[in-house]
Amino acid sequence: MTAVQKRRLGIQLVAFLGGLGLLGVLVRNVGVAEVAGHLRQIGWLAPLLPLPYIAVLVCDTKGWACAIPPTAQAHAVPFWYLSLARLAGEAINDLTPTASIGGEPVKVYLLRAHGLTTDAGLASVVVAKTTLTISQVVFILLGLPFFFSRLGWVRQGWWVLGSLLVLAAGFVTLLIRWQRRKPMGMAVRALGHLLPQWRGLEGWGARAQLIDAHLLGFYGGNYRRFIASTIYHFLGWLLGAAEVFFFCRLMGVSATPVDALIIEAMVQPVTAAALVIPGALGVREAGGVFLCRLVGLDDGVGLTLMALKRARETAYNLIGLAVLARVGGALLPRKVHSL
Repeated sequence: MTAVQKRRLGIQLVAFLGGLGLLGVLVRNVGVAEVAGHLRQIGWLAPLLPLPYIAVLVCDTKGWACAIPPTAQAHAVPFWYLSLARLAGEAINDLTPTASIGGEPVKVYLLRAHGLTTDAGLASVVVAKTTLTISQVVFILLGLPFFFSRLGWVRQGWWVLGSLLVLAAGFVTLLIRWQRRKPMGMAVRALGHLLPQWRGLEGWGARAQLIDAHLLGFYGGNYRRFIASTIYHFLGWLLGAAEVFFFCRLMGVSATPVDALIIEAMVQPVTAAALVIPGALGVREAGGVFLCRLVGLDDGVGLTLMALKRARETAYNLIGLAVLARVGGALLPRKVHSL
């Protein structure tokens, strides 16, 4: 292990322990009995908790499907298999501090046996990650006016919202323009300057050209698919807010749909800010407690909500890891054409 890797591992360990400590402080302040009381309120309805995420998974998988280049030989992939591949990739994203990109190659790998070439698969995850990010930004912007209203920043909030809208529009424009300027080729050339003796760069250069060609083809004449992918992912974010509302109803908490929107929309930037901590442990819970307090719910509801979302996330991550272990292991001995 190199010195850089040791330093990175040390930072991640310290961040994880800090998040764990923050979670411990929250549990101590709120009280285990408070959380247990809300969980008891759910009672025999507990098996219903994982159901809302199925709709989220369907929307996000449809968003990814729209991002697959139409020229790719992957039309025969069953939707259920595409969903399982997404679960496996998202499990890696959630469980590792890789800025939510470590699981994207896993998705591509699991689809190779169904005819999706590596270059087309990587192009699809780049586009899908783009539309997912854009839809997340729109979702956060949708929740901001309600958030500012609860803070009492009605007049100041509109100025902030207007500025963020301009920044978001600029960000989306630059992101799409960057992807149309052959980014993979630029990345390989940059690696060539850093590692001039690496012989494998020749193969990566040829693959980068194919990926860039898929991206150019997608943005050159598939705006309908791009918009459809963005809409599907945006529906997924909205369904995440519906999940919060559903959990509150099961606990017997009188939250409104607007309350659920504020909680789910505003917890996204909090989670994103804690990328170095696996799963944003502790930070997301602290954000949930603060946001629930803001909308008039007690701290116990906030911590229980985040615990329920964490439990649901863990259950689906275990399914994703099981898929990766079973299907991924079965693919290892196979020879699949990647180009």
